[in-house]
Amino acid sequence: MQLVIIAGGLGTRLRPLTLHRPKALVPLLNRPQILHALDRLPPTVDQVILAVNYMYEEVRDYFEARELEPEVIVVNEPEPLGTGGAIKNVEDRVSGTFAVCNGDVVDSFDLAAFASFHRKSGGIGSIAVWPVEDPMAFGVVALEGQRITRFVEKPSEGEAPSNLVNAGHYLFEPDVFDFIEEGRAVSLEREVFPKLIPRGLSAYRWQGYWSDAGTLPAYLHAQRLLLGAGEGGVSKDAEISRGEIRPPVLVAPGCFVEGRLGPFAVLGRGCKIGRGSIRNATLFDGVSMDDKVEIDSSIVGEGAAIGEGSLIRDSIVGDGVQVAPHSELIGARVAT
Repeated sequence: MQLVIIAGGLGTRLRPLTLHRPKALVPLLNRPQILHALDRLPPTVDQVILAVNYMYEEVRDYFEARELEPEVIVVNEPEPLGTGGAIKNVEDRVSGTFAVCNGDVVDSFDLAAFASFHRKSGGIGSIAVWPVEDPMAFGVVALEGQRITRFVEKPSEGEAPSNLVNAGHYLFEPDVFDFIEEGRAVSLEREVFPKLIPRGLSAYRWQGYWSDAGTLPAYLHAQRLLLGAGEGGVSKDAEISRGEIRPPVLVAPGCFVEGRLGPFAVLGRGCKIGRGSIRNATLFDGVSMDDKVEIDSSIVGEGAAIGEGSLIRDSIVGDGVQVAPHSELIGARVAT
């Protein structure tokens, strides 16, 4: 079976981190985010097709430099044509029933179980759904049994037919390409799904965890899920004897920590952390942090330097940014 990963977005909600790197390669737990979508794939997936628009060359070069199983093919989408257009763009590379997922989803999804469900459902497509407290930012389904009867994309308050939202995993029969118009932007959620309902569109629910990672809060939520699932740890090549560690955390090789770290904190390679505190946050490779700094619910880009006495909360600091001593960044986006 082939898996198509839609990974062509601009990543505007994670800027400035995505100004100089594609969203697919933004680190999450010190690995490119896209690799988390490849975790736990069943042996039945023998080829992965990455549909990419923004910074296609960087994504292509990353995968060409690595030997991965299953085979990964990066396909350029010269013009962004929406989620439906991204799928249509790979039509000539797909044969038979195929899976699709969004590249910014982090979860415990079992694709093999999903494929079994789809075969039994007998329709043209199946959508994985997940319950959320507030469905207004998602595509929401109305159901009769397991069959989808209506699909509402980002409903207004009080208009959601359920709390079950599109979880970004799909299985389609190849006939789905007949429902996607070529040569223009097509929304899978708004235009294609409603057309598929008469042909049989089923909803699949599962147990475990799920999060997208396309915004700062969602990224940090995904990080907490992964750390809580046991993907943390401290490298033996990190010096933490002077620090206070509150698990779960992930500390890469070459780090030096004097302050309080965690819970739910991630340090990339070679970070230097003074006598301050970091919680619910990620620091990419090579970040330095002076004493009396507090970093909370934030991401700090590669090679940034945080001056003494600074407060960073609910913010994204770009690569290489020099934060002056005693700065206060709350809800900020700071680029070089």
